[in-house]
Amino acid sequence: MKKLSKFLSFILFLCLNQGFVKAQDNMPNREQRIYDLSVIWKEIQYNFVFAETLQKVNIDSLYLAYLPKVEQVNNLYEYYRVLNLFTAHFNDSHTRIYAIDRPDVPPPLEVINFGEIVIVSNIAKSMSDKIPVGSEIMKVNNIPTVEFVKDSIFPYIGATTSHWKFSKSVNEMFYGFSQTTVKVTVKTPEGKENEVEIIRGMKEDMVDTTSFTPISIKIMDDNIGYIHFASCQPNYRQTIDSVFLSWIPQLRNCKGLIVDIRGNRGGSIQTWLMMAACLNDSVNNYGTHFSRKYIPTYKMWGASYEPYKDYYLGTAMEEIESYPIRTNIPDTMKLRQPLVVVSDHFVGSATEWFLALMKESGRATVVGTSSIGALTEPMLIPLTGSFYVMIAVKKYINPDGTDYNLTGILPDIEVERDYESYLQRKDNVLERAIEELRKIR
Repeated sequence: MKKLSKFLSFILFLCLNQGFVKAQDNMPNREQRIYDLSVIWKEIQYNFVFAETLQKVNIDSLYLAYLPKVEQVNNLYEYYRVLNLFTAHFNDSHTRIYAIDRPDVPPPLEVINFGEIVIVSNIAKSMSDKIPVGSEIMKVNNIPTVEFVKDSIFPYIGATTSHWKFSKSVNEMFYGFSQTTVKVTVKTPEGKENEVEIIRGMKEDMVDTTSFTPISIKIMDDNIGYIHFASCQPNYRQTIDSVFLSWIPQLRNCKGLIVDIRGNRGGSIQTWLMMAACLNDSVNNYGTHFSRKYIPTYKMWGASYEPYKDYYLGTAMEEIESYPIRTNIPDTMKLRQPLVVVSDHFVGSATEWFLALMKESGRATVVGTSSIGALTEPMLIPLTGSFYVMIAVKKYINPDGTDYNLTGILPDIEVERDYESYLQRKDNVLERAIEELRKIR
């Protein structure tokens, strides 16, 4: 019986890993790996928009140091990690390795963080007795959580802002090789400590089965319109426009509006143009866009002629003309009530353009915490297999000359989410947004 049990377990293991093993078979050979790294090095050298960073990092020395690293990897997972380790040196959220099929997987466990406190937000039903939702992650593989995150995850995460580097690292902290185990020590909401080993890649029913929706709208108490805008992914555009337009008549009768964009990491600005046109007189941002400029002759002259020194150093920039976006929204669809936008550390990219527009135009009061700091436009360059390198090639500078990419978009009223409120199923940030909206009215 024991032999049969072991045999069945082995068969189950093979079945679960079939797709993963197949992915590992696509491991690029030595020459392809060297070529991939060379492509990344070349494209970042000429196109990465934060040119000063290249001087600090010394990209040529970095390239030479990573050549043996890409040669020595044993599988696709290690290769993916080495490439991400390379791109993370440039400290930019939009400069990283993108994989259509990631070679690493998480266990059936989801977490969120309150500052440096990491909390279980969802868990497999089979483990919920030992790791209930709301439990604090105390250790990972016997290492204190914050130490584990900073030592084991930080080096692979590119970010311009420290708050996003930590939050993104928490989001990635349990990913690893399929079917490997990770040991988690938690403290439950009741104060009990439990230690559990969880298998990466296992598919199990989760405690929270809430279905995702890119946009949801409701009328709250005191006749406040609440719009939860959760995703800017382009495939949701039609749904977002349809839902939003269907609610226009009810929203026009509200005394005030809240647009909650927390957790919306971006996608395409096309997903919010309709909403922005109804909320604001313009959908065009107020700042300026810049990209790198390379002219070989000027670089040659710049070696000895000061006016062209920036070409020699590779720091010459050119303003990129942005053609105005025009929308034809009738006045009957305009929403001119007082507006509050709720933001957090997970608001990035295309969603930050929306946030910047509402803040710069003075249309909304922003409540919450600063955004990611990714007001750049990335270029995707194919590598071997299903990998791409993503490189920030255009950046946005505010009307006053400051750079959101260095700080994220700061809120008008800073409110951190509260762990105790979370345990009580309350939302202290949204409560503050409602309070501020009532003041504005």
